Amino acid sequence: MQHVDGACVPLDLAVSADRSTPEESFDRQVLGRLVLHILVEIKTGVLPHSQDFGLDEPLYRELLAFLHLDHLQHSTGSDPEAPEADEEELMLRGLLLQHTSEGDRIGVWLAGIIAHRSLKDNHLWEDLGLAERSDLRRLLEQHYYSLASKNTRNMRWKRFLYRSLCEAEGFTMCPSPTCDSCSEFTVCYGDESGEAVLARNARAARLGLQEDIAH
Repeated sequence: MQHVDGACVPLDLAVSADRSTPEESFDRQVLGRLVLHILVEIKTGVLPHSQDFGLDEPLYRELLAFLHLDHLQHSTGSDPEAPEADEEELMLRGLLLQHTSEGDRIGVWLAGIIAHRSLKDNHLWEDLGLAERSDLRRLLEQHYYSLASKNTRNMRWKRFLYRSLCEAEGFTMCPSPTCDSCSEFTVCYGDESGEAVLARNARAARLGLQEDIAH
């Protein structure tokens, strides 16, 4: 077993570099952290089961199987009465899928998850359960490089994704032709640091998530 943000997870989620490439090891750690983060939200009442991953049932099963966490399906199972993804979420997912390499199943899973979590209120890296913002850049560059590489000025990722979506549709959401002269500069490039969400979930994990993961 290995601890991630205070919760015990199978060693498969923190596979060492001698068993895989650094990129594969990073993907497993990130996906494991993300699953734990969402599971804590469900257990603490932040999310109902029907609003968890933003994946359909087959993709959801694939993700858990990849992480050797099939036994967690009962804890986060899909709700047949869950509402359909709205147009905004579908468009964000489609944008990411356009930049996914052929055969990249992780990129497919993440496209659904990132699009779904982009609709939440916190910084995107927080709502994905990542340790820090730099992890989000690495994740996006590994799976959507042709898109992520365009964020040359380190714009907030959620803002960047929405701006990219607008540009793909042929219009702009920016009130100014240049970022430096824009009245919303701090909205796009403001600080994204913080530990509140992660700290809260780590405490919740220590209170009971270990039992779900271990059985």
